[in-house]
Amino acid sequence: MRCTRVLASALLLSASFVVGQEIPAGTVVPVMFTTTVDSAKAHHGDAIVGKVMETVPLSNGQRIPQGSKVMAHVDNVMPNKGKDPAWIAIEFDQIVVHNHPIPVKANVRALASMMAVYDAQVPFFEPDTTPRSAVMLAPVGGDPAFRPDNPEKSFGRIVHFSGDLPPGCGGRVDQEGGTGALWVFSPYACGVYGYGKGLVIVKNGATEPVGSIILGSQKNFSLHAGSGWLLRVESASVATNVATGDSPEQ
Repeated sequence: MRCTRVLASALLLSASFVVGQEIPAGTVVPVMFTTTVDSAKAHHGDAIVGKVMETVPLSNGQRIPQGSKVMAHVDNVMPNKGKDPAWIAIEFDQIVVHNHPIPVKANVRALASMMAVYDAQVPFFEPDTTPRSAVMLAPVGGDPAFRPDNPEKSFGRIVHFSGDLPPGCGGRVDQEGGTGALWVFSPYACGVYGYGKGLVIVKNGATEPVGSIILGSQKNFSLHAGSGWLLRVESASVATNVATGDSPEQ
């Protein structure tokens, strides 16, 4: 009986979120879609599923584990008709941490196509050393730079890249109070990458109605599974129930 109580206590202590804890506003969360959304086929209310691609350290000492499920939905959609552009309104709803859904409202800082995500993970340069101490990658929205190849050693640290910040994007995403969980993105990443010039972020979700992200194009477009999203939590999201110590949702 005592062992059972000890095990139960350990599981509760290992949970990432408990009553009253939250995802602080301004937290940057890198997400990959695991479903495809098509402007010509989507409907209002369609569910969108993704996952967190890198463990996110939070300012309150908690973490959002890599692999945590991310839930979103199609809020509205309009396919291309004649000269009328196509657009999709998307809202991110929750991040599931240890089977516990935590409501979120988020804006999008950068969006990368499946191929842009792939290219950012192919080493631009690998030093001819054994063991390797670093690899050079060309992150989405930035110039090639060395990054530690051991995520455990680089966890929670800001990795500084060089690059030009696009107009209207404000400061770097890794400014004070931010996070080092950028996955394949540079802190300079802002806008759309890998979709050509057709797809644009019409509304990033930072203005009213907060969390409503609108993407548009003159032609119908698809947001394929494997596309990458660099999100920023727009308002603090409070957990209302105790999380379990189970593995993160996949």
